[in-house]
Amino acid sequence: MQSSQRWTKKLAFATFAVFLVIVPLSYHHAIPIQRYREYITGDTVVELKTNNEQPQTQYFKFEPEWDWDVPDYASSLNGFKREPKPKNVIILTASDGGGHNSQIPNLLERVLENREEYCNRHGYTNLWLNTSRYDIGDSHRVWAKIPALAEAFYLHPKAEWIWLMDADMIIMTPSVPLISTILSPSAIEKSIMRNTMLLNGTRPPTNIFTPTRYRVEDVDILITQDHQFVNAGSIFFRRSAFTRFFLEMMTDKTMLMGKEHHLAEQNAIKHLMLEHELVRKHVGIFPQRSFNAYAAGGPHMLWSEGDLAVHFAGCWVHNQCRRWFEDYWAKRGRERAGR
Repeated sequence: MQSSQRWTKKLAFATFAVFLVIVPLSYHHAIPIQRYREYITGDTVVELKTNNEQPQTQYFKFEPEWDWDVPDYASSLNGFKREPKPKNVIILTASDGGGHNSQIPNLLERVLENREEYCNRHGYTNLWLNTSRYDIGDSHRVWAKIPALAEAFYLHPKAEWIWLMDADMIIMTPSVPLISTILSPSAIEKSIMRNTMLLNGTRPPTNIFTPTRYRVEDVDILITQDHQFVNAGSIFFRRSAFTRFFLEMMTDKTMLMGKEHHLAEQNAIKHLMLEHELVRKHVGIFPQRSFNAYAAGGPHMLWSEGDLAVHFAGCWVHNQCRRWFEDYWAKRGRERAGR
C-alpha cells in the first residue's frame, strides 16, 4: 500500500515537472515574458498592427473605427481639465504621399523620420495612416484625413490628444515640448486667443469673435488662423464627446462634405465656427506660429528661429514646394546642434 502511494506521488511529481517544461517551451515564440512583467491593467498585450495596405471594405462611417470610444470623464460637454501623459500624445500623418507636394523627393519618408525623432525625444507616439485606404465616396481626397483621425483614436484607446499634421510640414525645433507649451490646461489658458475676429477670406469682416472668456476645460480642438481663415493643416484634437460630435457634423455628406466646398475639411471647420457659438467655445485659436508657421508670409505667419514647425501651405501656387522644403530641411533642428 505504501509502495503504491509512493509511486502515485512520484508519477504526479513527474507529470507536474513535464508540464513546467513543455508549456513554456510551447509558447516561447508568442509574447515575450517581459511584456507580462510590464503589463498594466487596461494596456494592450498584443502588439498593435496598422494595416496601411488593405483598403477598407465600405464607406468610412460604416467602419468600426468610426465608433471610437470616449472615457466617462470626457463623455459630456461639461469639460475637464487634464494634462496628458507624453505616451498618450499621438502625432498623426494622414497621407498617401500624393497631392500638390509629390514633387518633393521622398517627402513622406523624410517627414515621418523627422516626426519619429521628435516623438522619441519626448515620448510621444508617431503614427502614419495611408489615406488611400478610406472610402469617402466622391468627396475630395483631402477628406480622408478625417477617417484616419478616427482610426487613430480607435487604434490607440488611451490617446488623449492627436496632432494631425499635413505631410508638407517639418518639425524645426525639436526641443519644444507639446504638453507644457500647447496641450496642458495652463498652456491653453495662456495662449488661446480671446475676442479674436474669425476671418472669411477677402469678404467683409465677419464681426464674429472667439469668446472673451473661455472655460479651458471645454477646449477640445486647437487650430490656427492665417491672413484668410482657419487652416486645417495642423490641428490638435482631444479625445472627447465634443470631438466625436464635431467630426460627425463636419462630415455631413449633404451639408458640408460635398464637392461645392472647394476648401473641403477646412471650409467645413470655418463654417461651423462662424455659425455655431457652441463650436467656438470648444475650438480654440492659437497664434499661428505656435504650431503652424508658414514658409512665407507676414510676421505673424512666417517661421522664425525657435518656432516649433513650418508648414508649406500654398507652395504649389508658384511651384515653390521643392525649393522651400529643401531650404527648411537643411535648417531643421540647428538649435540642438549648437548646445
